[in-house]
Amino acid sequence: MSGTRIAPALLALALSMCLTSGADARKGRSWHFFDRSGYSNHSGGAIGDVTDRLVRGCLQQAAAFQNWPFDDIAVIVRPNDVQRGALDALRSSAAAAAQRLSAECPQDQPAPPGTRLEAVLQAIDAATSAFSGIEPSLQAFYAALDDEQKARLVRDLTLPGSHAKKHEHRHRRKNDPPRADAGSTWTGICERLAGALRGWPVREIERGVGLSESQRVALHDLVDSSLKAADTLAGTCPAETALTAPVRMATMRERLSAVRQATVAIHPAFTQFYEALDQGQKLRFAGVR
Repeated sequence: MSGTRIAPALLALALSMCLTSGADARKGRSWHFFDRSGYSNHSGGAIGDVTDRLVRGCLQQAAAFQNWPFDDIAVIVRPNDVQRGALDALRSSAAAAAQRLSAECPQDQPAPPGTRLEAVLQAIDAATSAFSGIEPSLQAFYAALDDEQKARLVRDLTLPGSHAKKHEHRHRRKNDPPRADAGSTWTGICERLAGALRGWPVREIERGVGLSESQRVALHDLVDSSLKAADTLAGTCPAETALTAPVRMATMRERLSAVRQATVAIHPAFTQFYEALDQGQKLRFAGVR
């Protein structure tokens, strides 16, 4: 079996294996909800949903790194001394990446839209830095394997009914929450954000929030900025079709970078509109879907 065909499976191992909710990793800087003041953590409709997904993905990635099944990998691969050294190096890199993300990721999804955008930038910066830190050891471990070992990883870690999935099912406690898929959090994130940027519910906001003329102008400036950012995002975000694990990881960094650029582009207009609202209007805006 060729290395080209095996590589996507290792990517699944590298980016999408064994997530927990990330609750145990909540240390360091915190972003807090504003529920006592009436804010919703999904204010702003579709754009709020996408930004929440981006923020959550950061801690989910930390949990993914913490839960890579290294013991199962060692059993499946049966590494020689050189490969065991590469696997140990990957284990150390994953632990360091998880620790760093646990400290640097936003700890909660902040409700006010301007603050949420800042949290998105923090999440993207932390994640892309973690990918850059772990990629060399991932490449080295993957390069050290022969084709038979790669084939066993596909069979026993990624296929339905695999050894690792059966092992996880046996050892999960009854009340443990189901583990999410790391990759699913950010899958299609460029397309989701572009759709949200093009889909502001302008009429609903104008009617539901009760905008003045100057506030209406600020909203339309935000919409114009969003449309331009969506067009740029659609043109710069690479497709999720890379074949090898290192290239797939690089592609993920590029996609997050494109999302970052779009977030930066709309931030001024978003903040200007939101800060033009009074407290009651902000609460009503939070309820617009």
